Amino acid sequence: MFLKISNMKMHTKLIISYMLISFIPISLLGAMSVVYFRDFAFDSTLREIHSDFNSIKLRISEITNNVVNIANRLMIDQDLQEIVSYRYKNPMEVYLKYSGYKEIDTYKLLYGKTISHVRIYSENPTLLENGVFYRVDDYIREKSWYELAYKLDGLFTWDLIYEERDLYPKPYLSLVRLLKNQYSERFGVLVINLNPAEINNILKTINFKTFLIDKHRRIIAGNGEDYIGEELDISLSESSKREGYDAVIEGEKYRIIGVPLTLPGEKEDFYLVSIIPLDIILREPLRMQNLALSTIFVTAVLSISLIFIFSRTMSKRVRLLNQGVKEISQGNWDFNIAVEGSDEIGELAENIENMAQDVKKLIEEVYLSNLREKETKLQLLTSQLNPHFLFNTLQTIHLMAITSGQKEIADISIKLGNLLRKSIELEDLIKLEAEISLIRDYLEIQRYRFDQISYNIDVSGNIGDVYILPFLLQPVVENSIIHGLQEKSYRGFIKISIDVKEKDLTIVVEDNGVGMDEQTLQMINSRDYNSIFQEKTGIKNTIERIKLFYGENYGLKVQSQKGKGTRVEIFLPAVRKGESV
Repeated sequence: MFLKISNMKMHTKLIISYMLISFIPISLLGAMSVVYFRDFAFDSTLREIHSDFNSIKLRISEITNNVVNIANRLMIDQDLQEIVSYRYKNPMEVYLKYSGYKEIDTYKLLYGKTISHVRIYSENPTLLENGVFYRVDDYIREKSWYELAYKLDGLFTWDLIYEERDLYPKPYLSLVRLLKNQYSERFGVLVINLNPAEINNILKTINFKTFLIDKHRRIIAGNGEDYIGEELDISLSESSKREGYDAVIEGEKYRIIGVPLTLPGEKEDFYLVSIIPLDIILREPLRMQNLALSTIFVTAVLSISLIFIFSRTMSKRVRLLNQGVKEISQGNWDFNIAVEGSDEIGELAENIENMAQDVKKLIEEVYLSNLREKETKLQLLTSQLNPHFLFNTLQTIHLMAITSGQKEIADISIKLGNLLRKSIELEDLIKLEAEISLIRDYLEIQRYRFDQISYNIDVSGNIGDVYILPFLLQPVVENSIIHGLQEKSYRGFIKISIDVKEKDLTIVVEDNGVGMDEQTLQMINSRDYNSIFQEKTGIKNTIERIKLFYGENYGLKVQSQKGKGTRVEIFLPAVRKGESV
């Protein structure tokens, strides 16, 4: 899995990283927000509906409480008891009694919007029916509400009463109560019909179909079409839950929400029920949901667009960087990497360009160094003819000296031959012991030339496995003899001290010659070789060989006083067999 990710393009990795780090969490958060806002909007709608229910319950309670107060007053109204209980002898007597009683007319005047009729049913056969007082006959006695009034024995109840014998018959929500005097004697049944229009107007404060129903699911009142008396096919227990329940009515989905409504008097359960189209109740939640989804979609599109632009810009810069590295790897050291900006990628591009220039410079230096080395070797090879000829000639002289008994000539010729032999051998390093041996031969030859020259070689440390550049000491010793001792009138002396430590090699060449002035000494130690050694190429070449082969940290140091001699210290690494400089 890790290898597959590593093989992906950076553009793809950035997109995947964004999806994992940003887009998926944003989507999850958005989905949670959608659910939350939808539930919040739905809950707000439910709270609004229940708030309307509470207002309706309060207003209906006010109406029914007024009706109960009227019923209580009529229960103890002595004039009413006398009118209903009195046995009349003729219609005139009835008329006179009725015309003198104004209480019911007063109640109807005060509560005209609330009360439709006040009816009193009596078993008194001498009464005349006038819209308030009614004689009880078999038709009335068979009514369920009339029987219930007698069963409750003075307690009032509520029922839907439909009086078919009215001129314009219609059902009324009515208070029903058995009337009794102070002696508990029954003198009639009171029925107060509530005005259906007033209840319907109260229910119309809710915009949805809303009904007042009894425990038998019979419609008592409603704010829509006239369904009074019909039975609703609903579940009262399910609708009484706060969120109600969903039902399909005539192919449409509705949410049915109801609340219990208890009227004063005998405990009879009524219910306020709203039947709401589901698309209406979900309209606000869906609006909130669509708003949240739109916000998430816009955010996602915007963020994806930005990450695409960012990833394309980033991958483009990486491609330009990669292209530049390829160009440089193919030898185009001066290639300009066209990466803008000063961030990490811009800094990397600048560092690669600088590195390319450094590599180019190093290659040029190595090339020139190799070229010089080849030219030097070529010159050496070209000049080998004369040393070979001289070497063979010296061998002949050596044989002739031995034959003629000239021991000193034989000795000096063999030493000179050794020097010539080593000069034509092209070796990078030779043993320090071999270099010392060559210096001895050279000094012996010079001693034959100048009788007043003597020397001493002192070695400190183990030099058995130490290697050194060939002919490194000979130019220094030669310089001491030619420029230091040759001009002396007294006996000259050269001392060579060799000190080998673990990693360092120090060689000191001292003479008691004429020395040099302070100006010349300062020029030597300041490395102004060209102005000093214009014709003395031996010392100059020695210094250059040390710097080129061993590095800038190594070289030589000269100490001298005019007329007192010169001291040359050569500082080298102690290179042993198998080691590199």
